[in-house]
Amino acid sequence: MRMIAVTLIALAGNMWQNSKLNNAASLGYVGRVMFVAAAGLGFLTIFIPASLTPFAIGYAVIGFGFSISYLINLIRK
Repeated sequence: MRMIAVTLIALAGNMWQNSKLNNAASLGYVGRVMFVAAAGLGFLTIFIPASLTPFAIGYAVIGFGFSISYLINLIRK
């Protein structure tokens, strides 16, 4: 779980840094990267070879929530 948290923090830092460029094309690319990363982390949390705990399920739901949020905003663009 710590590695996933580190990855999410790094991706959030990437998004924050690229948002300063104010370039729509680069923000769209970062949004796609964040969508894939959030969905991948959600699937990774669910399919890791360990028992599913309420914390792991909640963590996956949060990851999928971020992924859906990015997808909705990419489609609305």
